[in-house]
Amino acid sequence: MRKSIAFVILAVMSVLSAACPAQEADPIAVLKSDASLEQKAEACRVLSYKGGPDCVPVLAPMLSDEKLSHIARYALELMPFPEAGAALRDALGKTSGNIRVGVISSLGIRKDEQAVPALIGLLSDADAAVAQAAAGALAAIATPEAVKAVEEAVAQAGLPPENLLPFCDALCGCAEKLAAKGEPDRAAAIYEQISRVPNAPAQVYAAAFRGMALARGAEQGLPLLIEALRNEDAKRFEAALRVAQEMGRDDSVTLALAGILPELSADRKVRLLETLGERGGIAAGPAALAEAKEGPAEVRVAAIRALTRMGYTPALALMEQLASGEDTELAKVARNSLSYFPGKEADAALQAMLDNADPDIRRSAIELIGGGGIDNPIPLLTKAAKNDADESVRVAALKALKDRGGTGEMDFLLEILLEGRSAPERQAAESALGSLCERQKRMPGVVVVQKAVYGAMPDGPSADVTDKVKALVDSGTMAIVASNAIAGDPAPGRVKALRIEYVENETPRDKTVSEGETLKLTVASAPPAIVDAYHSAFDKAQGEAKLALLRLLGMAGGSKALETVRAASITDDAALKETALRTLCAWPSADALDAVMDLAKTSPDPTIKVLALRGAVRLLGQSNATAAELHGHCEALMAYAGSADEKKTVLGGLAEVSSPDALALVLAQLGDESVKAEAFQAAIAIAKSLGKSAREDTAFFNGKDLSGWQGNGNYWRCEDGAIVGHSSEPIPRNEFLWSPIEVRDFYLSLDVKLEPNTANAGIQFRSKKADEHGQAIGYQADVGQDVWGRLYHEHGRGKLDWTDRAESAVKPGDWNRYEILAVGPVIWTAINGKLGVAFLDPDGERSGLIAVQIHGGPPQTVHYRINKLVHDPKIRFEDLSADQLIAGFVPAPAGMNAEK
Repeated sequence: MRKSIAFVILAVMSVLSAACPAQEADPIAVLKSDASLEQKAEACRVLSYKGGPDCVPVLAPMLSDEKLSHIARYALELMPFPEAGAALRDALGKTSGNIRVGVISSLGIRKDEQAVPALIGLLSDADAAVAQAAAGALAAIATPEAVKAVEEAVAQAGLPPENLLPFCDALCGCAEKLAAKGEPDRAAAIYEQISRVPNAPAQVYAAAFRGMALARGAEQGLPLLIEALRNEDAKRFEAALRVAQEMGRDDSVTLALAGILPELSADRKVRLLETLGERGGIAAGPAALAEAKEGPAEVRVAAIRALTRMGYTPALALMEQLASGEDTELAKVARNSLSYFPGKEADAALQAMLDNADPDIRRSAIELIGGGGIDNPIPLLTKAAKNDADESVRVAALKALKDRGGTGEMDFLLEILLEGRSAPERQAAESALGSLCERQKRMPGVVVVQKAVYGAMPDGPSADVTDKVKALVDSGTMAIVASNAIAGDPAPGRVKALRIEYVENETPRDKTVSEGETLKLTVASAPPAIVDAYHSAFDKAQGEAKLALLRLLGMAGGSKALETVRAASITDDAALKETALRTLCAWPSADALDAVMDLAKTSPDPTIKVLALRGAVRLLGQSNATAAELHGHCEALMAYAGSADEKKTVLGGLAEVSSPDALALVLAQLGDESVKAEAFQAAIAIAKSLGKSAREDTAFFNGKDLSGWQGNGNYWRCEDGAIVGHSSEPIPRNEFLWSPIEVRDFYLSLDVKLEPNTANAGIQFRSKKADEHGQAIGYQADVGQDVWGRLYHEHGRGKLDWTDRAESAVKPGDWNRYEILAVGPVIWTAINGKLGVAFLDPDGERSGLIAVQIHGGPPQTVHYRINKLVHDPKIRFEDLSADQLIAGFVPAPAGMNAEK
């Protein structure tokens, strides 16, 4: 094992030195030179398999060097030459501490018998680490002289306590090697010596007992094992249990173990029964069955579990009896055992229970069969659901079919729903049909991808990713992240999107999401055969059955089912109408969005209105609405919500919508005291859900020059990794240096230094050029005395968020960390971790370029040191959490302190 570690370490060092010439150069020359540690490590790696005796004189002096000893050892310990061993033995007297420990370890790896006398001398070394390493090396060499020395060291009265465990481990290693060499008696004697060491840890005794018993074999070791199981000492009992699992699978051993069960206490019986179950076979079956019939409950439970693992069929009758008893732990274990008992005998036992006159026993059998007790449970379950005389048994069978039934059972379940003898049966049939419907939605082939495109939509560069998306869907992946991982970057520097056209149960659909978002190919409708069957039954149904089928049509989804439910929602039948309205509000796909939005707006029933508000928010999250459409729908929902409770319902739904527009709408409600707490919580929930596909833009600025950036070269240069705007003369007008990277939602961190602080500068974002001189239109994060951290709109709306809350954090004339975060219509800035701007701008720009500014006016110098640009970022700053950024709009409500 140690050799493999050596190879790994040298291999790692080889990787680190991949750029070095050591491998090509003479390794001995490299070791003699002033080469780096990595280069010398690579040289040692080469010598470990190519070196000869001539390299030993070069490696030997390195053994006493704290920095070089380990790499020299790893080379020498792999060399098959006696000179290498001699060098290591010689180093024993020239080293100390960890270096000597390493040398000792290498001698053990080499199994250097000539080192044994010196290693024996080190067993009494004052340095415990050295003594322990010597014991380990002697155990690895394992000559008679080495073994005897370790034996004597363990037996000595004055052995330091810290050496007790390592020395015992080493002696166990000696015994193990003796057993492997065919000397079991000698090995057993050593193990016995170790087992008698005073004050040894429990693990030492366990290892010694195990070795002693196994070395002597079943004939001589079994009496030891039985004696230990009877012994009152807990550590002996635990050690014996471990050995009992390893001492062969002979029936003689198993019978001997089972024979002492009656003598043991209840807790020990449990442990031994578990071991007998793990050993398997049926030899211990009679003894375990006797324990299962009477006695403490915990013992009976352990016995039943062991009997199941053994497959001891005479125990089935007892399990049948116990399984139909009261709902105790014993009955539960018996039922579980019947379900998983191996062989056809258990199937027969379960079927026999179905013929029992007691309905409780028949019901227990149904539960076991439905839980997987029989490979093909459907015929038995349908027979019981149809013919059993007891209603509770029939209902239990229908409930079991909920997780088992397929389309082959659909007609039978519909028949029960239409003609069931009782309401519980109809309800169980409805539940089973609903589960069947949901399972069929997830069947392979329900979704067929037609076309998938990733790129700058709609007219920019893009890539056809149909085959890649098809492969993902065929493998069961229904959530696909729109990222460059799909097909590289077909449109560098531009915001991209993923569009997938697919067919879901013969219905064409298409979805588009922006880069960084996840496109979910959710299946909202069941296969047409299921929808048609539900429709046919709906036409025949009366009363409660008709209401149930209306609900099932809602679960099935699709345009045909939606048409039926909408028709029912305007009927004169009050019960049918209410069920239809509730079904619409719970519709599984965005097909019903318009109808549900209309209900939210017009329903006079407050209950239906709340359900519609909640349903509309949910469906918006599933829709293909654009950001503008989503925002408009959400605004409409808030307008429809008249009372505080209704607004809270919408806010609760919006909290589940991972969208910047949803965040903006929630933030707009923070000023309403009646819903402030709910709005604050919803805003935090949305904020924390965003940024899951955040990606840093490594092409934004190379830190070396202004490649790709555009501006007046008279004012801009790159210096010490920073962008510098400078003029020693008055500046006629604002000058901007433009990045070529377009941003939408982004986080930008940079350090800014302005000289003098009375000057003015800024960072443009989501901006565009106004003219051929490169003047800017768009947002500006301001820089300068009395404006640090404020938000301005260059050549547009002017001052937007003009507070001085970050000004106190500014270090005039020094570097200041400036952070800007723009997500949808929400913008934040911070200076040195102090929040400056928290601004909501629904009508503002959502995309554009970034530029840095030097302001027109007196001479000045401004430095911009870029830290990072992140697209689709998480909502947080370096020192401010999402909670604190949300609290920047209004203080957190009482009892809701923003987290750091």
